[in-house]
Amino acid sequence: MHQSVSRFLWPLVGGLALASTTLSAQAEPRPAAPPVAAAAVKSYPVPARRPLHIARQGDGMSLSTLFDSAGGNRAKILHAMGGLQISVNKDIGDAMEAYYADPKTKLIWTDGKGATQKALQAVGLLKQAEDWGLSNSDYVVDTSFEQLPQGSEQRVQALALFEASLSDKMLMFLQDNFRGRIDPNRLSNYYDFKRKPVDLKATIGQLSASPDLMPIFDRFMPSNPKFAQLAAELHYLRSSNQGGSATADIDKVIVAMEEMRWLPQEFPQRYVFINQPEYMAYYHENGELTLSMKAVIGQQDHQTNFFDASIKTVEFNPEWGVPQSIIRNDMLPHLKRDPAYLDKEGYKVSVKGKSMSSAKVDWSQPLENISVIQPPGPDNALGQLKILFPNPHDIYMHDTPARGKFASQDRMFSHGCVRLENPRAMAAAVLKTSVEAVDQEISGGEKKDVKVPEEIPVYVAYFTAWPTADGTVHYFDDIYGRDAQTLTAIAATTASRG
Repeated sequence: MHQSVSRFLWPLVGGLALASTTLSAQAEPRPAAPPVAAAAVKSYPVPARRPLHIARQGDGMSLSTLFDSAGGNRAKILHAMGGLQISVNKDIGDAMEAYYADPKTKLIWTDGKGATQKALQAVGLLKQAEDWGLSNSDYVVDTSFEQLPQGSEQRVQALALFEASLSDKMLMFLQDNFRGRIDPNRLSNYYDFKRKPVDLKATIGQLSASPDLMPIFDRFMPSNPKFAQLAAELHYLRSSNQGGSATADIDKVIVAMEEMRWLPQEFPQRYVFINQPEYMAYYHENGELTLSMKAVIGQQDHQTNFFDASIKTVEFNPEWGVPQSIIRNDMLPHLKRDPAYLDKEGYKVSVKGKSMSSAKVDWSQPLENISVIQPPGPDNALGQLKILFPNPHDIYMHDTPARGKFASQDRMFSHGCVRLENPRAMAAAVLKTSVEAVDQEISGGEKKDVKVPEEIPVYVAYFTAWPTADGTVHYFDDIYGRDAQTLTAIAATTASRG
């Protein structure tokens, strides 16, 4: 049975400081990630923010407001929320306005005189944002009401601001934990995720109705045990005071926790995981790691994307349709020296669908007219099998005749696809068959597509910090410079929230 991440780490982080009767002791935020150039920060398009405008329906002041009672104060606070001047993210503003516009709405965080116990619990959760790889400074709540006299108009205004501020920050905190602070699809074309939706209108209703916030918090946290392992590593690094390399590792863990939120809350029982900075591919069955192997990934100018998909087919003895970029950059120089080059190498060439010798092709015409195919065989660039998971990037796993590349430490040699050290074992795993059965399919020599018995999720990922099966976190080079890009986007998001 899965145990929630927050419960898993409860002894580690010392629990929430819920016993406090005041809110003013909120700790100063820890320093953010190392500063980045302002021009770089502006490159990430942060979510749109707008003024909050609460229009109370039928908000006539009742007779209770004539008396200095808790009920009267609550009514005054709700009324005062209509005049607030604060900025919020658009989607959070829509949810808050819908909730507080309802004439039957009740305050969530104040009893009319001060903060409720649930508010103290909420602020305690926000204070621990750093423990989950977030930034405390993103979730600071206005508590200026504490310095103002009871019953004063100024305190009513400040409590209205506190109510709105805490609703805003709690919705933001839960949303950030569930799907991440940044939208990876806005980082670059190398990211491709369907961002997880959050029903904020339903969530604010749940915050209002629930006397205890922990069940809500647990539902929004990633429940993958690897997230808990990363959180434990982050706590250790920050408490170790090692400086230098530990600071770099902290950044990697923070980025890894952010990236975990882009993926499903919990991985399925059966899946393939490819970690690009590690140059490794893994197969999991029944939640356990059963197969691992070296992988070759894309060159710097042909980077492998970060995305998820589903494995559907294994293709034996594949043909290779040569990409036009390879025809242009790699083949044309050979053809200038020897027009029959492709014929001698065994490639099949066609122009507008008509087969012909490469020596007879006019290579000055647009390459869009020309198709170059490498037939099946042991020398095929794709080797003798490929594993397909349809995606808009035309990325797949495959065999390769270039076996020597796996001996290299830095294995960035492909045009984006993932070459496997032991593709037959991976094919056998996803097909739920034996390596001998895979060998038999290949020995037939003919191109053949075989559907997997059930579709298998594959995560073509990019983690420079990643826990092994025993929970030990390992660190890898940021080979594509994506961690720096993610940290820049996080810094820009925090700045926009300020």
